[in-house]
Amino acid sequence: MVVLSASICTRGGKPLLSRQFIDISKDRITLLLSNFPTLINSDSSNSTRQHTSVEDDSANVRYVYQPLEEFYIVLITNKSSNILQDIDTLHLFSSTITNMLRNIDEREIFDSSFDIIDAFDEIINLGYKENLTMSQVSTFLEMDSHEEKIQEIIERNKELEATEERKRRAKEIQRKELARKNMEMQMPERNISGFGSSSQSYQPTYQPSPIIETNQEEQQPVSKLLTPNKRVGLNLKKNSRISSTVNQPLISNTQPIFHRHTQQHAPESVRKSNSNSPIPSTPKVPNNGILITIVEKINAKLSREGSIISSEIKGDLQLRINDSNLSNCKILMNNIADKKNFKTHPNVDKSIFQNKNIITVKDRNKSFPSNDVALGVLKWRITGKEEDSNLVPIVITSWCNMEENLINVNLEIESTNPYLKIENLKILMPIASEDLNLQEQEGVSYDIIPDQGTIFNILSIKDGSGNFEFSVPVESEDDLFPLQLSFDSYNSDLIGGDFVSVSGVSILDVVSNKEGDDEESLPFDLHSNLVSENYIIE
Repeated sequence: MVVLSASICTRGGKPLLSRQFIDISKDRITLLLSNFPTLINSDSSNSTRQHTSVEDDSANVRYVYQPLEEFYIVLITNKSSNILQDIDTLHLFSSTITNMLRNIDEREIFDSSFDIIDAFDEIINLGYKENLTMSQVSTFLEMDSHEEKIQEIIERNKELEATEERKRRAKEIQRKELARKNMEMQMPERNISGFGSSSQSYQPTYQPSPIIETNQEEQQPVSKLLTPNKRVGLNLKKNSRISSTVNQPLISNTQPIFHRHTQQHAPESVRKSNSNSPIPSTPKVPNNGILITIVEKINAKLSREGSIISSEIKGDLQLRINDSNLSNCKILMNNIADKKNFKTHPNVDKSIFQNKNIITVKDRNKSFPSNDVALGVLKWRITGKEEDSNLVPIVITSWCNMEENLINVNLEIESTNPYLKIENLKILMPIASEDLNLQEQEGVSYDIIPDQGTIFNILSIKDGSGNFEFSVPVESEDDLFPLQLSFDSYNSDLIGGDFVSVSGVSILDVVSNKEGDDEESLPFDLHSNLVSENYIIE
């Protein structure tokens, strides 16, 4: 059996779709199909049969056809073909077409024409029927090309990458434009920046809160220098990239900042106030009689993997009394195991401190000053061992993923002391790039300091841990380090005995030292202030 052509035509012989399986011209097929209606009309015996065939002696072909609503499915074969096989092939063509078309009309046939031709090609190969079933034909038609799928995925990824690149460039242009406008607006005030403009190395430093005394004429310009810009907050704002000099004052009343060790641009009154400040690291707080302040400064060096290389803490216990009736007192402290790191004031009885953990004056007939001036009565310096986290309140672990010249960084911040409330955390990274992209997160912002680096500002650490992510173009991970940290932890209105400092110092009570008072408890206020002095992540 040789099938010359398979076609779908109208009742009048107009071909809608035709597939030739041997070398035969279009005009020849069109002529044969146009003769087809005449032949079936002349053969009246076909009206009672469902599957019919008719022969054309002049063309030496046979038409095997089946009605399909308003159309015919027609197979044109040679006259020597097996009629039973022709009818079986016609059945398969008919089943395939009805399964592929929802409605038998011209539009549906035209819309599915290529799929129908593919089905014809699966059934007939070089004029001969393949040994296939209807389910096999459907399976072959549904088969996808793996290479085509891969190519489609590649093209789709290219489109997505192009879209992301357009968005990134648009954001970059917007950032640069905003940065340029900010630079132009803030250029007249650049010389008063707390970061300075020289190229010497920088170190994180905590600036104290001095008492500034100026006359009425000087008050206005100095206040302008000391008032930070209202936009300096910890909310992430994309249009706040380049840090202005107004945003970084020389003196801060609330939090430490990174700055260079130079004050040549500061007003004379400010420089004098810094040098004459009686309490270099503790803000002035109200005194209700007896005020005890524990001030601790931390120096630490940590690795980027979160391990502790070295740690050191320097502490100072300061006593302020403003009532002469309370000046003759003694401070009861907790039991400090290793007292070799603690030094008492020359007028404090050292032996009583060593044996009984009590701070009091040597001469019982004398008392502490009651002029409301802070007096350091005890100092200590403790060095922690390697991997000892007792003196390290914050540990940072860096997770870096390098992709070509772009690095994705996730900084995980963990507080090791649940009793400390770390505030005003600043992380200085030695890279100042306008292409830095910080993932939006509440309470995190950053400022870019030209020629120095980028400062990340974290409002507070909630639940003892937190993290933030950013990406920046660098050549290697080592370009991000060392990171320098600055933070403080100021606690007021503490209850004696409940609070234990990082060094392990705790105040149990303050009692009278007068004869006959039988160590009556005296009212006192307890404050603590923890600041970072040189905190580095290598």
